[in-house]
Amino acid sequence: MKSLKILLCLMVLLLVAVPVTADSSTISSVSPTVVYKGSPNTLTITGNFNTSSAKVLLMESGEDSNVSVTSSSISTSEIVCTFSSSKLNDVDTGTRKLVIINDDESESSNTVSISIRSPITLTSISPKTGRANNDSVKVTIVGTGLSDISSFYLYNDEYSNISASSVDPVSSTKVTGTFDLTDKDEATYDVCVKDDFKTTVCDLSFSITSDAVGSIDVSSSPKGATLYVDGSSIGSTPITVDDLDVGKHQIIIKKSGYTDYSRSVKVTNGGVTTVDASLDMITTAPTATSVPTTAPTTIKVTRKSTIVTSTPWPSDTPTTAASPVGTLVVVGAIGFTLIAVRKH
Repeated sequence: MKSLKILLCLMVLLLVAVPVTADSSTISSVSPTVVYKGSPNTLTITGNFNTSSAKVLLMESGEDSNVSVTSSSISTSEIVCTFSSSKLNDVDTGTRKLVIINDDESESSNTVSISIRSPITLTSISPKTGRANNDSVKVTIVGTGLSDISSFYLYNDEYSNISASSVDPVSSTKVTGTFDLTDKDEATYDVCVKDDFKTTVCDLSFSITSDAVGSIDVSSSPKGATLYVDGSSIGSTPITVDDLDVGKHQIIIKKSGYTDYSRSVKVTNGGVTTVDASLDMITTAPTATSVPTTAPTTIKVTRKSTIVTSTPWPSDTPTTAASPVGTLVVVGAIGFTLIAVRKH
């Protein structure tokens, strides 16, 4: 009896010494399981949560920069939270674990994988049009985030969706597929793509046009000129172009050495429009040759003097040249003296 009392006391002491921990939170489901960078994403998490102030965290093994999530509503059975675009922009694409953090900082008993993806954008579709009753119109869509595209379709709220077949996500920037436009209505449709995570993006436009077509038969003189229809090079003349949409088309015929031939032609349903173009040769106007005009030209020439000038001997006293008159007077005086002497 005494031993039983001692055993009971020990059990009480154990219960007092070891606190009873609350059950760990358990995640049942998360929707959606993929989030996209560049925009806010809202998740709904269901399960059993032992607190009304639990935190949601995206974790990656070995990474310190975990992403916390802002919760807009929390109950013991559901948490609604939103990832801000600014937080996701700094996170690499890939897979992370979504974890519930309890008040005591313990983690939920299980985790759910969340895929972080690049945003889906649509840049272009080629071709942009297709004729009604054409059972095989292959198109190429270019954009970003297209590696997980599983389907795409044409949407117009007045008609049924037209889904593409043979969808092939060639890369993250390109996806191809084929439309069957048999018995489809002529209209303009939105282009919508959907990925493996059920995310749908609608952008761009595609037009279904009339299947009424005609032809043009083009020849030129001289032949061998290049034909352009609505800006696209078709081939060399003579040539017949089939399957042109009914209506007006602009044609240009070009050949080196000749002026371009350009005109608008009308194509009728089932008809053939004939064009016979006579090309004009480009003539080059003769270049006028200027005749040089001869004009008298005065050339100034400076001649060097060839006269030799005698150089006088230097003298300390300047000399005065003898006058010829004085010499005659002396000679005359001598002559008169001699005559006078003879007479005596």
